[in-house]
Amino acid sequence: MDTHSKGRATKAARAALLRPAERGQPKLRYAPRGLRYLQGWSEGFAGKFPSAEELAENLRYWNYKIPVDSGLVEAPYTNPQLQRECAQRMINACAHLIEAKPAGLAHVRVTCSISLPLMFGSELCLYLDEDYYRGHTEPGPYDHGRLRALQPRSLAHEWNLILPPSVGEWGVAAEYPAVDGYDEWYSDVWYFGEVGARP
Repeated sequence: MDTHSKGRATKAARAALLRPAERGQPKLRYAPRGLRYLQGWSEGFAGKFPSAEELAENLRYWNYKIPVDSGLVEAPYTNPQLQRECAQRMINACAHLIEAKPAGLAHVRVTCSISLPLMFGSELCLYLDEDYYRGHTEPGPYDHGRLRALQPRSLAHEWNLILPPSVGEWGVAAEYPAVDGYDEWYSDVWYFGEVGARP
């Protein structure tokens, strides 16, 4: 590809990144800056893991919400390309934490969750309590609703996400019926990281 063609391709990719999901919405001019920040945040976990003392301050889990403006990942502003880029950086941060986890904390599950359609609820999550993890991921009753497995679907396949060898995938749909004046509500939650079965 010559320099002129490469420049056109770069401009087209940038235009697609800035294009809002819904017509009439302003361009997402802050998107490149937000993605750069998220990239640096993700890489900041390389070789670092919360200390045992820091984890001890939490009973069941330690979490870190996705550090972006909600408009970067949710309608009506975001677009599928931006959501994919943000999800990939969350997965990369999770992989860095898995690699940095000390042997003495083998019982801690390192995950990240991608929540849809409200992606602003996505987070890195270290589960310190196995029963608490199962309560969020096993199909069946869940708080005031139910969890249903999303397999054989795969968000990684649908969004063309790259999963490092240490990262698995598991998806559940949280379904809440309408009750006490609240509307029916649902959320797909895709867990990435150490999601395999444990004894």
